Amino acid sequence: MNLEQQLEKLKAEHLFRQRMTRTSKAGRYVSIEGRQMLNFNSNDYLGLANHAEVLAAASDAASKFGFGATGSPLMSGYTSIHQELEYAMADFLCYPRVVLFSAGYLANLGVAQALLKRKDWFIQDRLNHASLIDAAQITGAELKRYPHLNNDKAEALLQENITKFKLWATEGVFSMDGDSHDLFNAALSAHTYNALLWVDDCHGVGVLGDKGRGVLDTMALTETEVPILSGTFGKAFGTCGAYVAGSDTLIETIIQKARTYKYNTALPVPVAAATLKSLELIRSEPWRREKVADLIYYFKKQCHQYDLAEQTRFTDSAIQPIMLKTEEAALEKSAYLRTCGITTTAIRPPTVPKNQCRLRITLNSALEREDIDLLIQCLIGNY
Repeated sequence: MNLEQQLEKLKAEHLFRQRMTRTSKAGRYVSIEGRQMLNFNSNDYLGLANHAEVLAAASDAASKFGFGATGSPLMSGYTSIHQELEYAMADFLCYPRVVLFSAGYLANLGVAQALLKRKDWFIQDRLNHASLIDAAQITGAELKRYPHLNNDKAEALLQENITKFKLWATEGVFSMDGDSHDLFNAALSAHTYNALLWVDDCHGVGVLGDKGRGVLDTMALTETEVPILSGTFGKAFGTCGAYVAGSDTLIETIIQKARTYKYNTALPVPVAAATLKSLELIRSEPWRREKVADLIYYFKKQCHQYDLAEQTRFTDSAIQPIMLKTEEAALEKSAYLRTCGITTTAIRPPTVPKNQCRLRITLNSALEREDIDLLIQCLIGNY
């Protein structure tokens, strides 16, 4: 099948993706191709991407250091700003050490490259992010997947072939479902069977927990129970790039062995400076995550009131999926919401399994309760 035929097949199966051109900042409202829309489509959970102090920190760093890092971290790309951000993140997450990556995808590939070799076992939740699945493929490790959130099935894999080195990876908050593994039991299973547990908490850190440390915060877990914690700055921090936290030995191993670290240009210095300021705001302004928590509560309440509960997969995170099953239904509902002045995304395979298409509703601190009222009325066709 040639490329044109492949594209036509995607269109026929309602799986063809189209980019929407944004022409404004992404806050409570966003301009999509010139039209102002209420924004339920953003991972900027705490509204920091447009924060004046974050922008000022980036501008100041650009004036002092220039924009580009000029090289990989092991050449000319590692500055005092990068170092300060690593120290600050380690302190925030309560881990001995942190290393920065230019993107979350690169971080996940890099951890796997550093720790796995051919024939090792890479145990993963079936709904893990594509970057974790790809990480298994590039290392030559044997990918062993278990049903979503099923700790018994995961533990059964841990019990098999006990001589194998086993790295077990799960998302902290799953990006399309918004739910979380029982990490207390996962940590106990990993410890019992001598596996290395890795939690990728891109959508939890900054948003969840009394101190914003993510799912580990909510479950009172530390580096002792979860030896590897990773995440991105492109969500709650409102910037870009990623981090991996762990012991000094683990992080030094990643620095020395991860090809996506050694051979990739470091984060632009203004991005590192902006992220450092975002971290400061996350720590000093808990009202942002408190507001997100209030919106989550209110969204659930309104869904129950207007008979949407059976259609909604309620979670404790900012991600609230509205299940619509088929590709056509998801596309139609997303298009209808756009006519109502609301933007959200229709999620279809291969991002989610067949017959589990959905709208991915994301809540953020820039929104208000009245915005949820409008969304609910549109979802029930009363607008």
